[in-house]
Amino acid sequence: MRKYKSLYLLKQTPYNIEGVRLSPDIDTDLKLALSKVHADKIFFLFDENTFKYCKPLIGIPEINKSNCLIISSGEENKNLDQVRLVWDFFEEKGAGRNSVLVNVGGGMLTDLGGFAACTFKRGMSFINIPTTLLAMVDASVGGKTGINYNGLKNEIGIIKQPNEVLIHAPFLKSLDQENFISGFAEMLKAGLIKDVILWNKLVDYNLNERSLDKLVPLIWKSVLIKKGIVDIDPEEKLDRRALNFGHTFAHAFESLSLSRKDHLHHGYAVAYGMIFESLISQQVLNLKVEETRRIDQVLREIYGSIPFTVNDINQLTTFMKSDKKNDNSSINITMLETIGKYRVNNYVDEELIVDILKNVLA
Repeated sequence: MRKYKSLYLLKQTPYNIEGVRLSPDIDTDLKLALSKVHADKIFFLFDENTFKYCKPLIGIPEINKSNCLIISSGEENKNLDQVRLVWDFFEEKGAGRNSVLVNVGGGMLTDLGGFAACTFKRGMSFINIPTTLLAMVDASVGGKTGINYNGLKNEIGIIKQPNEVLIHAPFLKSLDQENFISGFAEMLKAGLIKDVILWNKLVDYNLNERSLDKLVPLIWKSVLIKKGIVDIDPEEKLDRRALNFGHTFAHAFESLSLSRKDHLHHGYAVAYGMIFESLISQQVLNLKVEETRRIDQVLREIYGSIPFTVNDINQLTTFMKSDKKNDNSSINITMLETIGKYRVNNYVDEELIVDILKNVLA
């Protein structure tokens, strides 16, 4: 197994803040996290991929066949039926409010597992071990849990912080390129909203080489940006909405893809969404033309062409108007004043959104 110098440096580097740890030794850190919970019973949730590729990297004796549940992977399975499977498993195994669930997987799994845990018996503890880049830098951090419902992305959910998030970078070695690049979009978003230096470092990062040594500090910086915003506004009343940059369009893209049973990675949808929301920022907040063009260029080079046409506009705007971030008849979009500086609660008329969709998708 290749040695990752930066992972060993974790022992001397403070990659550890309240509730989140970048772990060079997953067994030691998981044992420590479990000891803090004082659980009467421990359960593990995997999907078929993380059970095959990630479970072998976890060697603690607390994990065994009887306390592991394997659910189906994929965004199309982030639904109430799968939550019922988890609840039924808890019932069968005698779980209670003093039990703990360890979620080992990507964003879909940590969202669903966290939701199942915090709704069972009115709430039990859960620990997230993210195994994808998307989950490491975004989904597993911040306390958002939930499922898709009636064709809408993350329509049902609860905000509750996990007891601990353990980020173990070697899990990324089994990740395919599309999923890796998907997670990278949320890192790019972190740079765009809060840190131009991070944005520039990410633009220069070699996605084909995928060096973990170079990636680990960038992962941690992305986590710090998200965690810092969440700590200021855990219930998403104001500043946390900065994290929605790109997501108003992205959730519409994902909802439309789900309705067609097409597969669109979340990060790809966010990347396309950031292109559109940068253009809107240019129109509304006077984001510089050269910055808008640079964002467009970088994102298109990584994520390719936008897989929608003008024929999709009516459906896309319908999904946007159903977005849970909206407070009135207008659509709420997080925008950029400049790269590294965001502004939340910008209400945009549907007419402007339609015009920009037409211009880009024509």
